[in-house]
Amino acid sequence: MVEVRTVDDFLGGANEHAAGLFRRFQQLVESCGPIETSVSRTVVYFKRSRVFAGGFVRGRKLEIVIDLLRTVEHPLLLSSFHTTKTVISHRLRISETGQLDDSIQALLHEAYADVGPGTRGG
Repeated sequence: MVEVRTVDDFLGGANEHAAGLFRRFQQLVESCGPIETSVSRTVVYFKRSRVFAGGFVRGRKLEIVIDLLRTVEHPLLLSSFHTTKTVISHRLRISETGQLDDSIQALLHEAYADVGPGTRGG
């Protein structure tokens, strides 16, 4: 089994279209500010002190998770669920680059600011 350490490793066998979607999502996440990237075989997480977003490739599509302190509605939303008493994970499916728009960017900035620093005692 190949060890996955970098985003390049993670995207190694991915569909080219989906890999492009992931790279665009990564750019949006990185534009929020300093982050750490945690790469596993199946998903890439982005965090400050706490994970606030993640993404994985599913065929030609990208599925992303954005953690927020509130529930939001979005046309690409697949599901939302509490991961802690205060944090709600929102799972969205992206199939076209244009879907990674200002609305996704705004959610990422909110997640970076509100969830990324950690939610305990703050």
